[in-house]
Amino acid sequence: LNPKPNFKLTHEIIPFHIISDIAPIIGAAAIGIATGSAFVWVFALLSPLIAIATTLDGRRVARRERRAEAQRFERECAAFDQAITRAHAIETAEAAARYPNAVATDLAAVDPVRLGSAPRRSAVAPDDVLVVGESAEENVVRALLARARVNPSMPVLVPRGRVVLMGEGVVTDALERRLAREPGVEVVRAGVGEHPGHDAVTVRVMTATRLEVRVPGQQPVEARPEFVSRVAVDSVRAPGAAESITQPPSAVPWSALAGVAPSGEPLTDAPPSALAFGHDGKAVAMLELEREGPHALVGGTTGSGKSEFLRTLALAWAARRSPAELHLLFIDFKGGATFAGLTELPHTVGLVTDLDPLVAERAVQSLRAELRRRERVLVDAGVRDLAQSPDLLARLVVLVDEFAALIESFPDLQAVFADISARGRSLGVHLVLCTQHPAAAVRDAVAANCGVRIAFRMSESAGASFIGPSGRELASVPPGRAVVVTGEGTRLVQVATIDDGDLELVRHRWATVAPASTPWMPPLPATLTWRDFPDPEPTESSDGMLPPVPFGLLDDPLHQQQPLALWDPQRDGALAVVGAPRSGRSTALAAVARAARARGASVVVLPSSVVEAWAVLERVAEHPDDGLLLVADDLDHLVAISGDLAPDLLVRWDAAARAVRRGGGGVAATIGSASTARSALSGRFESRLVLRCRDADDHALAGAPRGLFDRAAPAGRGWWADRQVQVVHTDCGELVPEESPAEPWTVPSTHDTIVIARRVDAVAASLRQAYPEHSLVLDLAAESVWGQTSTQTVTVTPRIYLADPDGWQAAWSLFSSLRRTAPVVVSGADAADVRAVLGVRSMPPPIDPRNGDVWVLEPGGSLQRRRAADMTAG
Repeated sequence: LNPKPNFKLTHEIIPFHIISDIAPIIGAAAIGIATGSAFVWVFALLSPLIAIATTLDGRRVARRERRAEAQRFERECAAFDQAITRAHAIETAEAAARYPNAVATDLAAVDPVRLGSAPRRSAVAPDDVLVVGESAEENVVRALLARARVNPSMPVLVPRGRVVLMGEGVVTDALERRLAREPGVEVVRAGVGEHPGHDAVTVRVMTATRLEVRVPGQQPVEARPEFVSRVAVDSVRAPGAAESITQPPSAVPWSALAGVAPSGEPLTDAPPSALAFGHDGKAVAMLELEREGPHALVGGTTGSGKSEFLRTLALAWAARRSPAELHLLFIDFKGGATFAGLTELPHTVGLVTDLDPLVAERAVQSLRAELRRRERVLVDAGVRDLAQSPDLLARLVVLVDEFAALIESFPDLQAVFADISARGRSLGVHLVLCTQHPAAAVRDAVAANCGVRIAFRMSESAGASFIGPSGRELASVPPGRAVVVTGEGTRLVQVATIDDGDLELVRHRWATVAPASTPWMPPLPATLTWRDFPDPEPTESSDGMLPPVPFGLLDDPLHQQQPLALWDPQRDGALAVVGAPRSGRSTALAAVARAARARGASVVVLPSSVVEAWAVLERVAEHPDDGLLLVADDLDHLVAISGDLAPDLLVRWDAAARAVRRGGGGVAATIGSASTARSALSGRFESRLVLRCRDADDHALAGAPRGLFDRAAPAGRGWWADRQVQVVHTDCGELVPEESPAEPWTVPSTHDTIVIARRVDAVAASLRQAYPEHSLVLDLAAESVWGQTSTQTVTVTPRIYLADPDGWQAAWSLFSSLRRTAPVVVSGADAADVRAVLGVRSMPPPIDPRNGDVWVLEPGGSLQRRRAADMTAG
């Protein structure tokens, strides 16, 4: 044990350097006097400011370093503390292996006898370290070093020979029986007040947990007694004994146990809580968990018979009690095969397996709620313990196979089972926890309340840490053989096995009895329609604010409720519905839209066309209605198809969203994937409804609870506020996009018009046909020669000047003079041409030339999207 941690902590305080800070001021004063310059005094004032800032910054850095040092100190102290525990455990195990606390005939006569354990100086302690000072850190180090020097559990040994045992009671009797079977040991009982002398080993039983051991020539030692099991005692005959040892049978059918009739009815006068589960070779082994428990801990390697023990125990319970008196909850984290057939018993209220983590999570929350419900029932009845009124509640037995795997999948369950183990006795809840290595998988908070321990075949070290020294004998026991440890002692039992006939007998016994009602609510329905859903009544929004919008049912097993799932735009902010294809995200958005309309709100659905969506967003940003709901189905797809316009489109979405929020409304959109739509999700949506995603990574990235991804979730099933939700099914016809066609535009008949087009010939043909009364000008070069005179002449026939972008740039002077009074029409060109010719800096609104859209710039106005089919190139 020599981790050599660096326990030194630095508490350096950054000083204020007076001389080095005053010296520049003195120098500046001298220079100021010599030169007569007042500016020198300004630099002199900078010196103390810099000094103060440097000192403050140094102290800030020092504080940060001290925090880091403190954290490092805590980590190293914790690591050293764990190293102490491990080193002492190894030292104790090695000492116990050298001096086993077991009856053994092959021990040499000179080997000492182990009576118990006591704190002794540790041989693996680090070298003595001098710790000077009384700070909190130094006291921690001093305490750690003191703990390292003393092993709290080292064997207490006495030489073989005459041992005087002093004391009365069952502890003294048990110790006498144990020593009497040790070879080379003569036990002499001495009464109270007798003096055995100074040359004999004396063991005084002071209490059930404390011995005083005196060995001649040594200081007396107070030790904790250790007793071998009855298994070990019975496995070795006392010297001179001739009787044979009774061993459990190699196999025990459950139907052959005393107290179980062929019909499944009890034939014994034992109380209903006494369960026949095996045979010890002399009599039927009975277990009363209510009296001896209230909980049981089962350990054993794979194939040792622990799962069969759970099956036998569950069937014994079901045979003795009616479904109204007993409820069975099975938790199997080996796939669910352990309790096959038992789930058909009318006592069964649920089966939880590792194949469905969502069901497991829900069962955990339901268990918490069941504890609270039982507390309320007892309080209302005025009793503190269910034993005072057994008919008040049915007892709930939770049988867990592979408890370690359950805790590994759901770490939070440790606290749940610790709570059940602490309060289960009074509330009528019992645990039977089964795992391969109970000492490692079950925390002390749970194990301390497990009064019954059943150990099947396991390694010597695992068995010893589980049930004590007698557990070392379990390495070679056959399957189904177990050491049962209760408050009444230890015995070796062959656990009975059950078959289909036994199951059928018990089911037949309760065939006419109503099955047990589950203590928790049923899961959410796979589909939810408006007939099953409380359709919100039309209401007027208060103060023009969009009220909370219901869209589904929440599953709240912790409080045993399934309330409405509400989205409150004022509280929750913008809503993003995230989900894979066919997950029901469009349906969810339609449900939100329908509920909002039912609450009296107006709904604007963003079109799927980039051109029209742009126009709708600009209109909403300029003139939003009070309490408006703006929704966009597949917003990420709309952004993706907008290409280079995506940033500008999102800017307009943000502007429209701000305007809607200012007006008391809300915005909602569906997103296909959180991983591919980060730009659309980032900072824009404060709340998310997460439906079935593409994979577990996308599920977690969207904000749903990790580890609870369900690939087979039905449409509309998702997560809202960290709870499962089922969205009400709504026809997607509720999502009717807002139409935003371009305003029609025609060539004015009173003044000239400028037309910029890429396909000049085609546009010219269209203009001649549509406007025969106008004069079409194509030769801008010739027009520019007399353009100064023509602009001063009143023209009776309006002209249409037509050229491509390059032509207009070549006739820039004509273009500049004409655009003061003539509208500019851009047809078939792109945004780059618009910016180059018109000098427009802002992004022009997108247009759809296939529908006859053009850009129009009126004199003194801004660039607008208009529809002029007679000016396009076909």
